[in-house]
Amino acid sequence: MGDRVGMGRLVAVGRFDGVHLGHQALFAEGRRLAQERGLILTAYTFPPRGPSLLTLAAKERLLGALADEVTVVRWEQVQDMAPDVFLREELVGRLGARGVVLGPDHRFGRGRAGDVELLRRLSGKLGLSVHVVEPLEVDGGAVSSARIRDLLRCGEVAAAARLLGRPPCVVGQPVPGVALARRIGFPTVNLELAPELLRPREGVYAAWAHWPGGDGGALFYIGRRPTFPGLPPSAEVHLLAPPAGKVPGPVEVHLLRFLRGDERFSDPEALTRRIARDREEAETVVRATRPPAPLLVG
Repeated sequence: MGDRVGMGRLVAVGRFDGVHLGHQALFAEGRRLAQERGLILTAYTFPPRGPSLLTLAAKERLLGALADEVTVVRWEQVQDMAPDVFLREELVGRLGARGVVLGPDHRFGRGRAGDVELLRRLSGKLGLSVHVVEPLEVDGGAVSSARIRDLLRCGEVAAAARLLGRPPCVVGQPVPGVALARRIGFPTVNLELAPELLRPREGVYAAWAHWPGGDGGALFYIGRRPTFPGLPPSAEVHLLAPPAGKVPGPVEVHLLRFLRGDERFSDPEALTRRIARDREEAETVVRATRPPAPLLVG
């Protein structure tokens, strides 16, 4: 926090998984309130837990564009704090909070026992202003991380993108493969996906990839390779215009459209024909899509 120690803060606390449009609306209101009151807008968040929409590095970068500062705290440091202790010692005592901005359903403290009502009861004693921002609604429902995760498990990447404000993304490091895709004419970069990330529905996607030093349209596959039952599951990206050399990591794969589910084909030739059709579909999608901005690289 550097030279900001001792300055008053307006704090937004949350997991902020995805940093979706609802989170963005909350921070926009927080920015307005902080400027009115001469406070620092602070995003107080935690490393990813369970299947998540973002790596910690990507979440920090997105939150950093919305708040004046980002504070990441290990969940284990605060999970056993009673709600009043969390407010008094962590937010007011350690951070110098003068206000809190949150959604109406926000819960905090041990056992998620703290809520807006408790926060308002304690606010006068603690010298905290309390600002509640109503949920944003898109496509007939409230925008939430849980809703986005459910959409991705179904392959509904276009609907997820409308809630995120950008295409959903997976991130991985290049790893050696068995060169199967190369042998059938569609070389891929095999990826070891970040373990904390939610896996989208198995199948084939039109995508846009970013890597250090390059980017471009792609086909992304995640699945069990049922045509080759002796091989392990894989996640791999076929670049429509591959670079001359090796692709370094990390590789971000932004999912533009779900093309088809994972399938078993009668033989490698049938799979090859289908991948050729997949590639044509991906090229059409990529031509019609504005390339998404990178989250980590570039």
